[in-house]
Amino acid sequence: MPNRAPARRPAALATGVALVALLLGGCGDEPAERSDAPASSASSSTSTSSSSTAAPTSPSSSAPASPSAPTSDASIPLPSPGPLLSAAELPGFNADYRWRPGTTTPREPATSFGTCQRFGLLAIGAERVVVRRYRPPADASASHDRAGELVATFPDAATARRAYAVLGSWRERCADRLGRFRTHDVGATRDVPTGAGPAGWYLLTYGPVPGNPDAHFFDAQGTALVGSRIAMVSMVLAGQDYDYPAGREPMVAAVQRAARKLA
Repeated sequence: MPNRAPARRPAALATGVALVALLLGGCGDEPAERSDAPASSASSSTSTSSSSTAAPTSPSSSAPASPSAPTSDASIPLPSPGPLLSAAELPGFNADYRWRPGTTTPREPATSFGTCQRFGLLAIGAERVVVRRYRPPADASASHDRAGELVATFPDAATARRAYAVLGSWRERCADRLGRFRTHDVGATRDVPTGAGPAGWYLLTYGPVPGNPDAHFFDAQGTALVGSRIAMVSMVLAGQDYDYPAGREPMVAAVQRAARKLA
């Protein structure tokens, strides 16, 4: 298991449903790329420390663009309990790793939240989207780590289920997002038991990390469906391995906690 330096988006309902059906049917052209940069980095569990260079521009974790400044982690008005994980609730990459509060934005990012994401959540039927970012510990070795959670609320459970299926289909076509890296791999989806609804996660691996030819990006993407809401969780790090016992990866606990928040 990695040591401290683990190297690491409403239209009317009818319109949203029709678009979801179109996507599931595999028809239509893709929109312009909505890719973020996985600017995250940390060293991995049983290996050496992370690269000190900035992460390359890649498909995940850029800050959302909005006309107004985002609010702090605690200041956005949300239902109680809020549907988003706090920084303290997001699992770290090891027992000593502590995330710090980032920004919370009550709107969908202008660029993709998930690495494999091809359309905004509003475009596939969501009525509301809120995003929270998390910052790594202050020490320099973790300065490029990134994580975030997006919660999308749909008009009803049936629309949410269809959108959840769309999210799963994006993983199957994700390799084309990573082709510019010398090596890349799209891992299989692994189910996560939550007791509240379907959930799962998968690991994307690509690299090498600029300035550190021995390190790769380990990009975990998780989703949970509870009623009419979907949570998406992203945790990207850079290192030499991603060595956790099966079922005890940080994303497993993150998805389970996210589902409990939605329940």
